[in-house]
Amino acid sequence: MLIKKIKAINFKTYLNLDLDISVESEKPIILIGGVNGGGKTTLFEAIYGALYGLHLNSAKQFRELLNAGVLGEEDEKIVLELHFTGKVLNEEQQYILTRTYILNTAEQPVESVRLNMNGTIFQYGTATPPAQRAEQEAQVNKIIKANLPQELSRYFLFDAMEAGNLLKEDQLNRVIKENIENVMGFNKYMQLAKSSESLYQFHTSQRLQVENEKKEYLSLLEEKKKKEEEFSVTQTNLQNYLQYSVSNKEIYDNLKSGLNQETTINSKIEQTLAQIDLIKKKENLYRDEMDQFIKEIELNIFVPALVDAIRNEVNLILKVKQDKEQSSATNVNPEQVQAISQLVLNYLEQQKVLLGKVEVDTIVDYVITQSKPSETTDEYDYLEHSDIKALEQLLNVKTINQFPSLNQNREELNKSIEQIPALNLQIEQMKAQVTGRDYSLLKAYEDNEQLIKLSENSITETRAEITKIDKKIHQFDIQISQDPDPKYDTLGKLKGFFEDVANELLRVKKQQIEEKMKSDLNIILAAYSGVIDRVELSENLYNLTFKLFHTAGNEIYLNHLNTASKQIVIQVLLKALHEFGDYDPPVMIDTVMGVLSEESRAAVLENYFPELSHQTLLLSSDSEIRKGEEFDRIEPFISKAFTLQRNKELQRTEIIPGYFGIQLNSLS
Repeated sequence: MLIKKIKAINFKTYLNLDLDISVESEKPIILIGGVNGGGKTTLFEAIYGALYGLHLNSAKQFRELLNAGVLGEEDEKIVLELHFTGKVLNEEQQYILTRTYILNTAEQPVESVRLNMNGTIFQYGTATPPAQRAEQEAQVNKIIKANLPQELSRYFLFDAMEAGNLLKEDQLNRVIKENIENVMGFNKYMQLAKSSESLYQFHTSQRLQVENEKKEYLSLLEEKKKKEEEFSVTQTNLQNYLQYSVSNKEIYDNLKSGLNQETTINSKIEQTLAQIDLIKKKENLYRDEMDQFIKEIELNIFVPALVDAIRNEVNLILKVKQDKEQSSATNVNPEQVQAISQLVLNYLEQQKVLLGKVEVDTIVDYVITQSKPSETTDEYDYLEHSDIKALEQLLNVKTINQFPSLNQNREELNKSIEQIPALNLQIEQMKAQVTGRDYSLLKAYEDNEQLIKLSENSITETRAEITKIDKKIHQFDIQISQDPDPKYDTLGKLKGFFEDVANELLRVKKQQIEEKMKSDLNIILAAYSGVIDRVELSENLYNLTFKLFHTAGNEIYLNHLNTASKQIVIQVLLKALHEFGDYDPPVMIDTVMGVLSEESRAAVLENYFPELSHQTLLLSSDSEIRKGEEFDRIEPFISKAFTLQRNKELQRTEIIPGYFGIQLNSLS
């Protein structure tokens, strides 16, 4: 596959991009320079989007990708067009793949696709009848898959800064398995082996002598066939699940990160709203307390002041009344005096101490007369008893002046109220950060991951069941007639033959990858240059791993490598897969130098990029492939060089020939 041209209309910073990126056979590199934010990643996305689509779910996503210069224009649309060549059945085909995106009347993004293959047109869109659309879409996807399947694309179109992270992902093992098992061609022999076994089992059934055994045998074959069909369906589903997982991993990670960020922002918004609500509640409480204070101002302010003013006079009145009451309390009761006097008189008569006759009434009159207090003048005699009680209560009134505390609350409340506009502004700013994305993909992706696990478990279980059925089937082998049958004998050997061919092919491919990786790593991996003894790929495709070994005999553990070394290891592996696989896609690398050291940079420029592919697109800043010696090293392998220049005022990216002012084959 060779990309000849990329066109992008109204896509992000590109208003009308039309870039020829075809290469000469001896000069496989297209060098595209640009400062950070200049449009390199957008060019990368344009090529990727033209191949596999943009997958827009909302008008918001559409307008986020629409060039700012056409926002609000009548003809709002995004067009991505890729011109490329590829071989189908060893014949080179010319392709023009065009994807157009607009918003329909319901403000939903819709896609129309047109693929021109040597004049044969495949086309579908929203208005295409479902049956015809399914047929056309299947043809387009088949052609794209024949050139570069999407599930493998991220390993040939990638960001070098992220390459090292692939060592942490199980998707890497999946793509290596996909390349070796399916892409590299030995899987066809496994299919031939299965076909041979089916024929052998059929002829075995014909040779059974006992009808009941034959029925049982056929029943086992039917059961095995169903299990194998189930196994095949599950494998197909698993591949679809894996493809979905690989294709959407980056989107999932971005959405997951966005969801966590939005959750935090929404939490802050709720806290700020609660803070404003609390201020308003305090304001209402203050108003209620102030209203109550005003209602009771006479009791709380005026009455205490009045009491302080007349306290002495009231105390004087109460003192006079108290004295008067005490004075009245000393008057004796006549009945009590008479009763006591009679008792005293009886006692004196019994003691015979009386000299004459004494009357009780005489004694009573005397006691009462002598007990009367002296008369005092009461100048407050006009006051009633209730008046006196009211004066006593007035002196005992307990009040608290709440004005000082209310005044302090008022000052604090005023400061809080002044903060409300700023808090509302914070809320609006935080709301602006919430993207409003559709997070339904998160659940779909996680459900898909669960389906992967279930499918893998189902495959393991079904494989075990098929093995059990096989053992039962082979019990019938001894029943077969011993009459010579060359055809039957040959069928019995074919299964093992094809399996041996497949295993040998796998071994050869594995050895080729190991040797190529060893050779490249000894040149490019600066930290272990010249001391890589061997690279080992495991033979178990269901748990595929690879290891590096030092000439001293010890294993070089991948998790001990620094970020730059990991980047080199994974790029070397992908180069080997590219070289020995049946697919021959271009390679496109963003952030080409990643975090490479000076020593590694030179090795990569001289020994990696020129041999990587028949077409290699390098997206670089001037701090990565630097003008001068580094550019000179790679210049003989460059077919074309461009610089992306961002026009800030017009909000678009322009294409300038040359690499940051250096023209190819220029002496300047």
